[in-house]
Amino acid sequence: MLSNSLITSSSPVQVFLSAGEQAISSIFFCNTSETTDCTVDVYAVPSGQTLGPVTQIIKKLPLSKNETFVFDTEKLVLSNGDTIWAQSSENNVVAVTISSIAM
Repeated sequence: MLSNSLITSSSPVQVFLSAGEQAISSIFFCNTSETTDCTVDVYAVPSGQTLGPVTQIIKKLPLSKNETFVFDTEKLVLSNGDTIWAQSSENNVVAVTISSIAM
């Protein structure tokens, strides 16, 4: 299953909501800008918890203009209601694609 979104704010935005138990096999972060570099922060938040330093899994990942980063070395297994959040230092330039498998 694929999920696509655009990080539209420099504040964290939810980019994935687990419906049941799901495994995330990869997450792509694509800086679509032709001119602007940026950084990306990512959070994996268990259901019922709040977003914060303890749930952060990537901090200030640098993405040069036109660059894509693929997070696929480790798999994330999410329970129902768990979420993935992301924010970028630049609005409307980072596209996020998440590949997941229902378990």
